[in-house]
Amino acid sequence: MMEVNYTDIVIVGAGASGIAAALTAIEKGCRVVLLEKGDKFGGAGMFGAQGLFAVNSQQQKAKNINYTVSDAFHELLEYTHYRSNAKITKKILNKSAETIEWLASNGLETELVNNTQEPHQKHAEVYHQYIDKYNGFQRLMDNFVSQGGILLTETSGLSIIKDNTDQISGIRISHKGIPSTINCKAVICADGGFIGNQEMVAKYSAIDPDVLHSMGERKATGDGIKMLEQIGGDTRHIGVFENHAATVTSPINSKWHQNSLFTLTNVPLLWIDKHATRFVNEEIVYDFALWGNATYAASGYYYIIIDQALISHLEKQQLNWTDAFERTFKTLSHEPISHKIGPFPTLRNDLTDAVKNKAAWTAKTLDELAIQLTLDPNKLNAAIKQYNKSVEHKKDTLFYKNSKFLSFKVEQGPFYALKARSTSLGTIGGIETNENMEVLDQKGNIIKRAYATGNNASGMYDTSYPTLEGISCAFAWNSGRIAGAAAVEALN
Repeated sequence: MMEVNYTDIVIVGAGASGIAAALTAIEKGCRVVLLEKGDKFGGAGMFGAQGLFAVNSQQQKAKNINYTVSDAFHELLEYTHYRSNAKITKKILNKSAETIEWLASNGLETELVNNTQEPHQKHAEVYHQYIDKYNGFQRLMDNFVSQGGILLTETSGLSIIKDNTDQISGIRISHKGIPSTINCKAVICADGGFIGNQEMVAKYSAIDPDVLHSMGERKATGDGIKMLEQIGGDTRHIGVFENHAATVTSPINSKWHQNSLFTLTNVPLLWIDKHATRFVNEEIVYDFALWGNATYAASGYYYIIIDQALISHLEKQQLNWTDAFERTFKTLSHEPISHKIGPFPTLRNDLTDAVKNKAAWTAKTLDELAIQLTLDPNKLNAAIKQYNKSVEHKKDTLFYKNSKFLSFKVEQGPFYALKARSTSLGTIGGIETNENMEVLDQKGNIIKRAYATGNNASGMYDTSYPTLEGISCAFAWNSGRIAGAAAVEALN
């Protein structure tokens, strides 16, 4: 490891918010050391995300999109029922357009694309997709290093040190298991929340961790949150999960996947919860955040019920339903959208394979299926009888599902149940900050020269991930830039 004894600012985590903070601070003349726990920088902002939200960008202006900071501000606060921090929200939104230009000037260009989810097509376009993502991130890092920045990979933060005047004076780190200390004046914790820490997930999740399927950054184990908590940071809003859709996975084979079954997860078939009842209008599948919230609220999982008649239909015929993820994939690759699924000639074999991999169950009768799923057979039969009646009359009196999707009764055995589990992109609540991303204690006092950004910071959300596309990635980039600038100002 390069010997580093002293610097101005240490940033923990080299994802989007960490890179943003590091590059901003070094552009303003500070000495910066950027720590990355893994052997590759980028985090979820690079390996997971495809772009970010912005409002009033030059690209939006060029397309005459009439969507203002005021519009976005009210939309976000209404989504959170004003249980989020209005000052943070305003500052993030105000900076978002400038950040698009700043990224481009540093080598990561974006393009404004159509919103990627079906319910958002009438909403103003806000999603700025990365162009040449991996090379763009590399150019950002090259710019940081060329200006004297130091990137230390395989290095994690252990604890923040204060001197006898209660000022930050350093940070204890571990590089490949070897502890050392870097003396510094400010610390920015940007290491992505705690989705990779099973103990913390179990503590703060409202559902059984066994049914929570994480798509988040495994290296995000709450190090920054714990370090800031140790010096008094307020963690009373920790525990918000970035719920995003649901998925069918195998508990015995992490690599198991069947494209046909993934598609069936993404259309509004019949869903049954752990109480053997319908729990939502299944059309919620088309809005990923709301779909994720509905799944989380249903104890984190549900069953997709399929009968032989539907299987026989899908093996031979296309269905004019939209796969919820088709627009996402096709928009980002600039391909036309079909709004169709199937046919799936191997569907029966795919379902058999799912049963073998414990991702599904099958039985000749609904009573037998209920017993396998540990559900009440009477309740399951009643729920399906009610659903079949809705299909017959093309009217869902329970949850008002569109008649287009009331096309298939569930009455011909054998029957199958696919288990869809709650999916999380990460955690999005941790340390309380003000609008400058300065860490606050439980009395609302600033802990000087300590900052939390991205998924380490609370304030932008209430209990869930908003439906504005790319907003969490925008929060990462913009909160990082804000923290980097605030740290430099504090030192000056």
